[in-house]
Amino acid sequence: MSVMAFNRDRFETKTAGIALARTIGRDGLRAPTLKVVAEEANMCQSTLHKWFAGRENMLPHAAAGFAGIYWEQIAQRVNLRGWSGYLPSTKDEIYFLRAWLGIEELARSNDVVGEAVRDLWHNVRFWLRSSIGRDLTDFESGGLVVLLRGLWDGLCSAEPIDPDLAQQIWTAAYAALRDDLDSAQAA
Repeated sequence: MSVMAFNRDRFETKTAGIALARTIGRDGLRAPTLKVVAEEANMCQSTLHKWFAGRENMLPHAAAGFAGIYWEQIAQRVNLRGWSGYLPSTKDEIYFLRAWLGIEELARSNDVVGEAVRDLWHNVRFWLRSSIGRDLTDFESGGLVVLLRGLWDGLCSAEPIDPDLAQQIWTAAYAALRDDLDSAQAA
C-alpha cells in the first residue's frame, strides 16, 4: 500500500512539475496560480488543491518534480552524447532549459523551491565528477557549475551565444580537466 502511495505522489509531483514548467516556459516568471497550472495539466483546480493544499505547497513539489524530469533528461543526454550532453542541442531541449532557468529564478524568492534547485545542482556536481572520472576540487566543481550556468543562460538569452561556440568552450573545460587527470596519473 505504501508503494502505491509513493507512486501516486511521484505522479502528482511530476504532473504538476510539467505543468509548472510549461506555464513558466510560456508565460515567463509571472507567478503561476493553481488555476493556470491545473489548466495546463488538464485537470480540475480542486484536484490540484487537494493534492498540494494550495499554491504555496504546490510550487516546491512541482519544482522538485520538474527538477527530477530535467535531471533525467540531462542524464540521458550525457549517457548518449558524453560531456556534450550537458548542453542542449534541440529546440525541445532549449525549451526545457528555459523552463528550468525560470524555476531557478523563482527559487530566488522562494526558499522551499530553492531546495529543489540546490538538489539538482548537487546531482549535476555528481555527474560532473563522474564524467571526468575523478573527484573534483571545490574550485573545479564550482568553476564548472558557473561555466555551465553561464552557457545555459547564454544559450537562452535574448541574443543567444552561438551553440557551436558554447560547445567549444564546454569542450575546452572538459579537456583541461582531463589533461589534469592524465598528468596526475602519469606522475
